[in-house]
Amino acid sequence: MSDLSPRVAVALPAKNEAGDLPACLDALDCAAARFAGKVSVVIVANNCTDATARVLEETRMRNAALLPISVSLLPAFRHAGWARRLAFDAAAATLTVPDDVLMSTDADTRVSPEWIVRAVGHLSGGIDAVAGRALTRRDDRRSLGVEAMRRLNLLGRYYTALDWLRADAAPLPHDPWPRHFYEGGASIALTLGTYRRIGGAPTPTIAEDRALFAAVRDAGGMVRHPLDVRVFTSSRLDGRAPGGMADAFARWIAQPIDEPLHETYAFPAALDPARATAHDRLTFETLPDAVRCAGAMVRARRSAAAEQVETVALAPLRTDHLDRIAQQRPEPLDSVVT
Repeated sequence: MSDLSPRVAVALPAKNEAGDLPACLDALDCAAARFAGKVSVVIVANNCTDATARVLEETRMRNAALLPISVSLLPAFRHAGWARRLAFDAAAATLTVPDDVLMSTDADTRVSPEWIVRAVGHLSGGIDAVAGRALTRRDDRRSLGVEAMRRLNLLGRYYTALDWLRADAAPLPHDPWPRHFYEGGASIALTLGTYRRIGGAPTPTIAEDRALFAAVRDAGGMVRHPLDVRVFTSSRLDGRAPGGMADAFARWIAQPIDEPLHETYAFPAALDPARATAHDRLTFETLPDAVRCAGAMVRARRSAAAEQVETVALAPLRTDHLDRIAQQRPEPLDSVVT
């Protein structure tokens, strides 16, 4: 282990994840093997009624220290915000200096082998937090059926084009193209110093991941959205957190073709969602035309600014269409768990 590398602690909240945890932990072990420093994986299993505890007892990681914790959240705190906050705080307690690195992912997610190395690389370059790119696993998407795959791929193409147009309209020196706009719990990284500066992870009942990145920006921090920090997550429809990715998948797959899509707008409202109206919302009936329109706009802008020509890869589903963040004040930890 290199003394020059920061320590890394991965915070992993888990609730009834016995089925997905082995693959998740195996992927984290592979990522830890690529990193020169010490890695800890801190799992906070909350209110589990399946075999999660047994899986953790039987798991042996070769390249990282596995630190499992079991808690029972009180009813008012049984949500994603407090689950991730407790995992982050437990992971932060294993670190010592401001340049050490806190990371987080989800139990149904498999990080790429270079996940830790590349996130730490961006943070070492002066970035305060890294929002990684989450892709859905192809085999999972196939299991949803042909029509579901068509819908999800359409959404993915639309939001990839929208990413380019947003980045072109308001470029940021610290977060240049190629980049994405996803900010989710499947891939979070920030320095310990940044975590302390924002007062710990926010604890809204939903969208706690987006709240954390918003807190970093509010504190004057820089957030990078690189394409090379990647994870591969499930397309399950029975999620653990209300209002999360699974709920979005289920809603998109089941809704009528002419029903307005949640927070998915036509141009030009798509570039300024805060000013969008109900009339601007797309449906799966109008989405194909919107994809063609977005592609035409990308081609036109690239032709007008040849120096910005970049390949726009059509990525799988974007999942940052969660409800608006409802911030709340932190509570003493001893009032959260029994």
